[in-house]
Amino acid sequence: MADLQIRGDLLLNGQPVTCGGCGSGAALTLDRRGPRETWPAWVNCDLCGHGDDHPVITNGLIEAAAAARTGRQKAEDRDLFTATWRHLTLAGECVPEFVLDDARALVEELGKIGQKELRTRKTKARRWWRGRKRAAGRAVRGAAGQATGTVKSAALAAAWDLQTGGAGPQKTPRCRTKGCRGGWVTITTRIHAPGEKPEKVQTPCGVCHRA
Repeated sequence: MADLQIRGDLLLNGQPVTCGGCGSGAALTLDRRGPRETWPAWVNCDLCGHGDDHPVITNGLIEAAAAARTGRQKAEDRDLFTATWRHLTLAGECVPEFVLDDARALVEELGKIGQKELRTRKTKARRWWRGRKRAAGRAVRGAAGQATGTVKSAALAAAWDLQTGGAGPQKTPRCRTKGCRGGWVTITTRIHAPGEKPEKVQTPCGVCHRA
């Protein structure tokens, strides 16, 4: 396991330390090599896999940086370090190691996701239920309207049967008397005429008596 696994930029006297292979400084690991503090430390890049002895960073500087780590107690804490050894200052952030509070934060985050999913499902269920109720209401109102129309038609038919004895509407037969129109017969006569010319006179029909 690496002595220091760096997250983000690693600064040596304020200048970024980069990989000699790909030039990146985003994912470096630092290891002590050998027993002496003045021996160069091994710097490896986790992105490209290139590793080499560093010309400036030594085992002593690595030990000072490891001792200066702040560590983490809570999930929101960062594992930072700033160490000075023989006029060299190394500063950076280590990849966070798991602490117990990380489990609590993970459970809380999962609980939030679960509550959000539950609210989403409840909202969809309420929308589906409201849609079903609206559809059922429309069906009930349509059936009620049809039933009301049927009842009204039945009531009108019953009233007509009560009044007519079920005979239904009947037409008055046409009078067969010649010249009868609506119970009146038009005749041409000179009787009671003021002049010599005959006049047309309407008289009630004696056959149909509809006048």
